[in-house]
Amino acid sequence: MRLPARLALLSSMVALVPATAAPPVIPPPAPMVRAALYAPGRYAVDSEATKVHFHVKALVGGYEGDFLAPEGSVVIDAARPDRATVDIRFPVEKLTTSDASTDAMLKGDSFFDMGQYPTIRFTAKDAPLVGGDAPTPVAGELTMHGQTRPVTLSVRLVGTTPDEAPGLSVLHFTGTMTVERSHYGMGFGRPFVSDHVDLTIDAIFRRG
Repeated sequence: MRLPARLALLSSMVALVPATAAPPVIPPPAPMVRAALYAPGRYAVDSEATKVHFHVKALVGGYEGDFLAPEGSVVIDAARPDRATVDIRFPVEKLTTSDASTDAMLKGDSFFDMGQYPTIRFTAKDAPLVGGDAPTPVAGELTMHGQTRPVTLSVRLVGTTPDEAPGLSVLHFTGTMTVERSHYGMGFGRPFVSDHVDLTIDAIFRRG
């Protein structure tokens, strides 16, 4: 068979082979948008329902009491509904142990020095908002007795519930944290009174 004839035969055979369809183009998956657990906005602290309980061990027994009547807020940005900015302040004046002499000692110069440092403050700029029973670590800063230190608060977000007025809601969280008071210039009484202070927080914020 001559070469031109062979080329013609080869061309006709190729023409009979069915064309293979190009594979379909699969678009990349759309980014997952996490549903907001809590409505964006500013949640003001409920000063009557919120408190921090403290407990300090001592050689004999221990000391415990509450920080009451806080001010502050949790702010949730609509652009980042899974994060929040926290700023809450407790007046040392409202510290109570149910014993007047102990209250006076703690508010005095040896401990909180209320006259010079009247407020305890906790702030967090990028606090995660996560639901569920497992506690979530929240990194922030604690200012006490004129000293500001990084701390980690272990938080469990209880959730939100409808408020009396339409469109309002309640953000409720509990948390725990341990601090060393000597890091804040309050080492008086050691070693007879522990350096470790255990804090338990029960906080409610209302969106307005």
